[in-house]
Amino acid sequence: MAIVINATPKDFAPVYNKMEYLITSDNTAQPNFAHLVDIYINGSVTKTVRLRIPVRPSDSKGKVDIHRVLESALTSNVGNPSPTADEGTYNADNSSLTYIVKFGEEYGATVVQYPDLTVDSSRKAFNASLEKRPFIDWDVTEYEMDGVTKKFLTNMPDNNKVSLNSHGWLYYKEETTLSMFSVVTFDSAGATIDAFKIDASTTSADIQYLPSSPASLNNIDNANIILGAQPIIDSSVAYYEVYVGAPSQVSETRTFVLEESCKYNTNTLIFQNNLGAFDSFTFYLGDTSTTAIERKDMKVNVDTVVGTDIVYSMNEREKVTYYTKKSTTIKLMSDWITEAESNWLLELISSPEIYLQEGNELTAVAKIKATNYTKKKVVRDKLFKIDVELELGYDDYRQRI
Repeated sequence: MAIVINATPKDFAPVYNKMEYLITSDNTAQPNFAHLVDIYINGSVTKTVRLRIPVRPSDSKGKVDIHRVLESALTSNVGNPSPTADEGTYNADNSSLTYIVKFGEEYGATVVQYPDLTVDSSRKAFNASLEKRPFIDWDVTEYEMDGVTKKFLTNMPDNNKVSLNSHGWLYYKEETTLSMFSVVTFDSAGATIDAFKIDASTTSADIQYLPSSPASLNNIDNANIILGAQPIIDSSVAYYEVYVGAPSQVSETRTFVLEESCKYNTNTLIFQNNLGAFDSFTFYLGDTSTTAIERKDMKVNVDTVVGTDIVYSMNEREKVTYYTKKSTTIKLMSDWITEAESNWLLELISSPEIYLQEGNELTAVAKIKATNYTKKKVVRDKLFKIDVELELGYDDYRQRI
């Protein structure tokens, strides 16, 4: 009995895309033959599931996609605007996993199982969902912080606008142990104001994240700042740069531009992007709130008998509202955005996990009420903005009579 693994998923694969194995056995002609596929997650000695895979009629091979099994074991890690420990970096433990697949077979007039004949090497998956072309071209080495300049887990354009009160984080894949990350601040003339080095040595997960927006950076405890002291970002800062590594830089440099609204209140949305991390975007032109009210009524018989008489009164309630639900939607309006931002914000519109920052709390958003999205182009649309309508992730209810 021999089972050969012909093709495997990528070593660090996006779990919401196909994760397929192709296998071959020399026993496929046996009666009642099927491949056995046992999946073990995060080092467990107990298999999560056993799949029975029939042979393909065209070539007698077995082909199995395991991503639906693995995606159920992953959630996400959104940053906390009010962390209990104001550290420099944080582990995104729920965003990736390790797994091993063991292959066996069963066959015979009376079926006998032969598990664990061939064992694949340990592999990893993370909670990304890539569009088809990025999935086909996916190369994790572009994101592994391993001594040379690599990408953060975001498609956000550079020069992202942020306000002093906005929260946000940058997520990255650590390949070798990183000691610190750097923040360099500049004034409006481009002169350096200060340079900060923040401890990154306490985190060890495959995917980690660091504060990147002003309010999150200013949350970091001074005990975790190796060079410099709070506040990291104040009103004198026009823009600042963030990158991983010091003295040797191992990530791309991300630039953030400080902008405050003089007339309207600002609102920041934090949303899961295609790469499983969380991006943030600030809307600068205020908001409008609408409350939809749903009522259910019934008619009741009023007891009008008083002693030996029938008495009618205007305070009798013949119609009663026994159910009142309030659902809030909020419309946010952006400032002018670029073509690159328009393309990126499709990830916001389609995101399954969105939060509205309210001070130092995140309010869950059920969804953005949009069924289509048009990417804008400067050559055709010149200047453009984006408006979104949020349906909050909860309902309120009134008293019942």
